[in-house]
Amino acid sequence: MTIKPLLLLVLAVAASAQAVAGGPDKVLFVGNSFTYYNNGLHQQYKSIVESANGLLHARIMTISSGYLPEHVDGLPSLLASDDWDVVVLQGYSKGPIRDDTSKAFRDAAEKLVQVIRENGARPAFFMTWAYIDEPEMTAQLDEAYTSIGKQLGAQVVPVGLAFERAIQQRPELKLRIADRKHPTLAGTYLAACTFYAALHHQDPQGLSYTAGLDPDDAAFLQRIAWDTVEAYSARQ
Repeated sequence: MTIKPLLLLVLAVAASAQAVAGGPDKVLFVGNSFTYYNNGLHQQYKSIVESANGLLHARIMTISSGYLPEHVDGLPSLLASDDWDVVVLQGYSKGPIRDDTSKAFRDAAEKLVQVIRENGARPAFFMTWAYIDEPEMTAQLDEAYTSIGKQLGAQVVPVGLAFERAIQQRPELKLRIADRKHPTLAGTYLAACTFYAALHHQDPQGLSYTAGLDPDDAAFLQRIAWDTVEAYSARQ
């Protein structure tokens, strides 16, 4: 009498693990402090994947206040160190939208995407968020990253749009710290949920990992991440 329930439990666990099996197993995040804040975006993302009964190996390669072109020389050796599935690229927030840095950003993006593909991995771009006192950055970053993604045939993860959607619906929930730029833990958690939704094509709503946030806040951020990824994908 106990065999059937046990079998059902095993099948349920297997089905849950299979739900994230289509996503990457090894992800490398390349960026700056926006990536390494709050114990690292990779750790929050990894914990989200594990709460969905998945397994993930994730690392970061970051430079404090780093610009994307600064990673061109250093990335190849790390790419050769493992069989990465996805490599996420994130640079200085205004890199792709400022007149004096946009060309260098695009040139570096093209070089990095090429070397990532040469090493058998898939490139993805981390669309960052606006500074608190410069909300116009959201639309500028959206336009720039979407253009770069289409030009290079690379996925764009719309974290900045998730920030904007969350702020519109719950402006009292702080996603950036007092410096107006860097993420709070809630901000990093939202970014991680957005990466889970985008890279695994799975809804994070209902997952148990909350990063220690208030459960209602975590549930809200999970929903925002999924809604944003769905809306952005429908535009492409």
